[in-house]
Amino acid sequence: SVAAGSQGTDSLDWRSRAAPVAADGAHGGVSTENWSEELHQVPEGVRHFLVYFRAKFREANIAEIHSLYEDVFSKLSARHYKGTDWPSAEIIAPLVEDDEIFLLLYKELFFRHAHANPQPALQMRLGAWDNYCKLFNQFLNNRMLEFDLPPSWLWDIIDEFIYQFEAWCQYRARLASKTEEEIEFLRDSEHVWNVNSVLQYLHALVNKSNVCPWLLNGNLPVGSSNPSDDDFDLSALAVYRYIGYFSIIGLLRIHCLLQDYRLALMVLQPLDFDSSDPLYTHVSACHVSLFYYMGFAYLMMRRYNDAVRVFSTTLMHIGRIKQFHTRSYQYEQINKRNEQMLALLSICFACSPLQTEQASPGLLREKYADKLNKLRSGDVSLFEELFLYASPKFISPSVPDYDSPSDSN
Repeated sequence: SVAAGSQGTDSLDWRSRAAPVAADGAHGGVSTENWSEELHQVPEGVRHFLVYFRAKFREANIAEIHSLYEDVFSKLSARHYKGTDWPSAEIIAPLVEDDEIFLLLYKELFFRHAHANPQPALQMRLGAWDNYCKLFNQFLNNRMLEFDLPPSWLWDIIDEFIYQFEAWCQYRARLASKTEEEIEFLRDSEHVWNVNSVLQYLHALVNKSNVCPWLLNGNLPVGSSNPSDDDFDLSALAVYRYIGYFSIIGLLRIHCLLQDYRLALMVLQPLDFDSSDPLYTHVSACHVSLFYYMGFAYLMMRRYNDAVRVFSTTLMHIGRIKQFHTRSYQYEQINKRNEQMLALLSICFACSPLQTEQASPGLLREKYADKLNKLRSGDVSLFEELFLYASPKFISPSVPDYDSPSDSN
């Protein structure tokens, strides 16, 4: 697993590998002459981190970027920005020589940190959408050819993009508590987090990456691997291959949220589940998410045996990997998915006449034995309780009726 690798690097090791920071004058090779007062107030350790982070990004040093992204950024967030925002990209831009692409990636982290707040400000939601559009356009306009990012970060970009789209839909549907000005603003901002635009970006990333032909060609580029050739194939670059592959799984999630389960499963057709090293196994959170939504789609199509097979194998996989993720940012999410899949698996066993209690995983018999008996006896309220807990938070692709400001679901 990629995530497990972060445990081998101490969070302060990067300091010894970074250029020294001067109190005045040069800051890791960057002039401090044009610094704003806000930049001077940024903690020195954070300034040092950002200069070093940008340098490693420019070098495409994947191992170091991975450590800085997964380990150091979260520790600095907990130490300096717990409950508050990181400094804006405009403030820290002089530190990184106004590096456009690095600043887009920094803003992705900035807005993701802001969305850890249960109710991020409207400007944060709008800013995040604008930044994702600009970031994805870097991929689509061939401006990421010289760079590389860890698979875990590329997965998180797609995962967070869909999470924020989901959060926007839920925010937009809650009209009862909004002022007339807020409703008017929403009415004039239908392009923001628009479902068609979200789907178009994901499809465009899949197509641009050429990952589907790569998968159908036995995990090999169809064209040339030499960027100077006319038939250069972008799937030869890991950064494009991963972003396209993860976008396929993002489409699975979106279609499940929109309750189009047949289409959700159809988008997975290019994936080779019999491969010895499928890309989804490179990031544990991606692996678990893929099989959670796949199993849920099978359940909703009443293909209970397929759902049981998917949930059972994934729960066994989680049981094997959990010990390696106790210090990972993915640990909490993997644990939650584990509990949700257990609940969905119990529903599958209750609904499928072909499944017997003896065939159920030991963990299900241990934690859900009483509930399974109640489900089989037709306890409708328990079905509802488990389904509400374990299902995705569905969204409506259409805008609410702004002339009738009441909450919709």
